[in-house]
Amino acid sequence: MATDFGKFLKGIRMSRGYGLKQFADMIGELPSNLSAIEHGRRGAPASPEKLRQIADALALVDGSVEWERFFFLARQPGQLPAHVQHYAELEIFPVLCRTLNQMRPTEDELKILVEMLKKHRRKARKHGDD
Repeated sequence: MATDFGKFLKGIRMSRGYGLKQFADMIGELPSNLSAIEHGRRGAPASPEKLRQIADALALVDGSVEWERFFFLARQPGQLPAHVQHYAELEIFPVLCRTLNQMRPTEDELKILVEMLKKHRRKARKHGDD
């Protein structure tokens, strides 16, 4: 599994059957810039909008493992992934972090919590509560 954004991006792009120039055109980039990103000479775009545009062009499903990995690898060192950065600005975020720190949940427990939240969100959407 690719551990850097450029390699991951290139792997997905190629698995989708897109050539470099074709995909660069799809996302409004110069092929040379896309190549530089894929080969690690340039970092991932910092803009959440640009990252979403690329993720959409690759047909990554929001919330899927590929989607999360894409945004995780694109993050700037020491930063949250761009697609979740806005949560850090919410007043409740520090409270959530302190609560998690005090509870010290395992990774498996956090996964269960995320699945519960997703299930609740799907149920709310189904009933028009969202």
